[in-house]
Amino acid sequence: MICLWRLLFVCVAVWESHGAGQRELLALMMPEVGAGGVKHNDYMCQSAQLQPVDTSIVQFEPRANPLVAHHMLLYGCPGKPNARQSWSCKSSGLICGLGKKSQILFAWALNASGLHLPDEVGLEIGPSHDINYAVLQIHYGHPEAVSTDALMGEHEALVLHLTQEKQPFVAGVYILGSSSTIAAGKEAAHVDTACPFGGPNPIQPFAFRTHAHSLGQVIAGYVVKDGNEDWELIGSRSPQDAQAFYPAMNSVTVNPGDWLAARCVFNTQAKAHDVHMGANTEDEMCNFYIMYYMVNNGRSL
Repeated sequence: MICLWRLLFVCVAVWESHGAGQRELLALMMPEVGAGGVKHNDYMCQSAQLQPVDTSIVQFEPRANPLVAHHMLLYGCPGKPNARQSWSCKSSGLICGLGKKSQILFAWALNASGLHLPDEVGLEIGPSHDINYAVLQIHYGHPEAVSTDALMGEHEALVLHLTQEKQPFVAGVYILGSSSTIAAGKEAAHVDTACPFGGPNPIQPFAFRTHAHSLGQVIAGYVVKDGNEDWELIGSRSPQDAQAFYPAMNSVTVNPGDWLAARCVFNTQAKAHDVHMGANTEDEMCNFYIMYYMVNNGRSL
């Protein structure tokens, strides 16, 4: 059971301002893939220092080739995560540096679209939130499947739309995951995970995202209330669809004392041996992401 709160290369961070009180753009862009010599299942990270003021992310705009990038994750880190300009980061402990807390801010895979947060909602970053660096992690899928000429013009990038205006509601990310082994030879082998929600603030899920690899069939997430009597669906989707954040399928509120639960269903009929969870594309994953907002009253989660 895994429950997480949000909360080689040179990466080019390009700031673009659109005037006082308006949005700024931060483009985190990897160089041409063809110049880096990346291979299947490589994980690479690069950080960018954020401006020393509190800002809110109001839109995520991914620009990536799904053949080249299996997925990308955006993390927030309290300090400079690595002395090198770029580093291999397959282990989660290498994102922000050993012993340092990392916060997942956004995820993308399978040619998914970007995400506009609802009006008056922002995901806060900056000194007051102990997020002073952004780290873009890319898991490279099959760059060898793309022609060399095409790779020389290929840049994987994520553009953040930012505002310094304080938003009435603050967004965050809650992730349900599992490290369980999946039984082989099953048409619908399922893996379940659940975590208690401690608050202290009620949260309103407004978007969800599923993530698994090739065997995943469907992933569903729920809010469980009243001592396991009331299961309210947040969302359900095949992880073989574009792995975007989709609007929550029901309007639900998660209160302290509720549980958050997810079920991942896999088809392992073609497998002679049990399948393990892991970072490689040949392994599997069981992740249900919840994007939520709450009243921006200054209280931390």
